[in-house]
Formats: sequence, C-alpha cells, structure tokens
Amino acid sequence: MGRWGMRLFEGDQDMDMVIEIDATFGKDKNTLGLPQMVHQTDMLAPLEARMYYQTKEYQEELTEIVAKVRAKLDSGDTGQKLISHWRAKESEHGGKYNVIIVGALLMRAGAKINESELQHLRELVPCINCNQVYTSPCRDEGFRGPGKAQFLAALDNYQPGVPRSYQEPSCFYCGKIEADLGKAPSKCGGCDAAWYCGKDCQKAHWKHHKPSCTRSSGCANM
Repeated sequence: MGRWGMRLFEGDQDMDMVIEIDATFGKDKNTLGLPQMVHQTDMLAPLEARMYYQTKEYQEELTEIVAKVRAKLDSGDTGQKLISHWRAKESEHGGKYNVIIVGALLMRAGAKINESELQHLRELVPCINCNQVYTSPCRDEGFRGPGKAQFLAALDNYQPGVPRSYQEPSCFYCGKIEADLGKAPSKCGGCDAAWYCGKDCQKAHWKHHKPSCTRSSGCANM
C-alpha cells in the first residue's frame, strides 16, 4: 500500500476501495464506472496516460463519463442502495472510512444524496483516523489532513447534479476549490506541492506542512 499525495484518491487504499465499491452489485456489466472518475492522479499509470489526462480532449471525455455515472447512480435509487449497502458494513474494520469513500464518490458524480445521509457522513468524519504527515504504510489508514479538508468542503458545498472535482487544486487547510472561492488556490512558494486559498489558511496549516516543505526555515510564501 502506498500514497502519491495527501488528498482523496491519491493512494492505494482509496483506489482499491473504489474498485471494490464499483463491484457492489456485480462485476463486468453491473459495475458503475466509478474508478474512471477518480483515477487521474494515479502515479502508476503510464506516462502517456498521465499526459493525456491533462488534455482538453480528455477533460471533455471525463465530463461525459461523470454524467453517465451520475445517471446510473440516480436511476432506481442506485446511489441510495449503494450507500445503504456499505453503511450496513460500518462495524467491520475500516467500515466507516469505506462509507466516507462512497459518499465522496457520490459527490464526485453529483449524484443525489438525501439530507440524512449527508448528516451521517458529517458525523462519521471525526471517527476516522487522520494523519497530518506522511507515515508508515502499515499505519496509514483513513484520511490525510488535506483529504479530510477536501471531504468536509465537498459536504459543505454539495449540490445535486453538480459534480465535485477532487483532482483540481484544493486548499490544504480548508479544502475549498475554485468553484467555492471564485479563484484558484495558489501553490506554496516553497515546494509547489501544496495549495492554499490565502495566507491565513497557509499560516494555520504551516505546523503540519513544514516537515515536508522544501523551504522550512520559515513560513513559505505563496
């Protein structure tokens, strides 16, 4: 198990779970197409594929993929059945985080989520282990700090029918993206590996970001 980033779907744990969730109702023709919405950051993908993911052509293709997945999830209450299936397994090891991933996927698609399920997802967040820095793979379960912030911001800004991007830059402290802020978050000037919506969030997150920032003699400027 490994990670190539600090956010949602930037590690083997999350991606393996997406594949398992995708086959909830059966394999082959019964899968939902969930991995196609979130696998764009996978560092194990061939270089050619990762380059293609950056093109305008692929962005148009991805928009169509997400719309098709949303249609499947909203048809026949499939999305509700999906989250109910995994909520029934919450007591199992890692079960609560699995429900978080289901919720994140539903929001990624912009699928319908009823208010009681949204509230349950909010209540689950404090129950999930959260590592603020890189840690041993054998202890790396649950959120990383920026991924937790991403998820909470997605919940706060959820709108049915509006897909939530986890690939575009998000503030490492508050989790907001350009659609929430009206402007794109800016990269950390010290390492180019973290984003912040402003200096207040950057300063608030510095104690967690400092160990991994290449310029750690002081607070890196945006």
